[in-house]
Amino acid sequence: MDKIAELHRSVFAAVEAQDPGRVTQIYHPDAVYMTTDGDEHPAREVVAEIIKTFTGAFPDLRIEIQRQHLAGDGVSVIEYTFSGTHQGELEGIAPTGRKMEVVACSVAEVRDGWIVRERDYYDTMAMMTQLGLAEG
Repeated sequence: MDKIAELHRSVFAAVEAQDPGRVTQIYHPDAVYMTTDGDEHPAREVVAEIIKTFTGAFPDLRIEIQRQHLAGDGVSVIEYTFSGTHQGELEGIAPTGRKMEVVACSVAEVRDGWIVRERDYYDTMAMMTQLGLAEG
């Protein structure tokens, strides 16, 4: 497997392993992560927090990678589905006990063996609807 593809997939392995500490081996110290609202943040901090938040809220969290595309210039795109049962607090929202499954896409830029920029796209409203927290 291509080193860029392998590095990008290692993010998902860290999530499934519930290992936020692994981000220091994946993301460059100056890497940027763009949240779904378009804001840019230090990747190591934000991705570690995302791992803690989502694996805490969904202890049975599973990620299934459907496709991976290498777009050249060190860009990797992964289409994936994440699913789980809401059993822990999610950003102040009490557990609902409901299951969710959301399709998502991650775009990562890799340079010199590090992810330097990443953005994930997913439908937050679909997740909230499945959890019974919004009307669909």
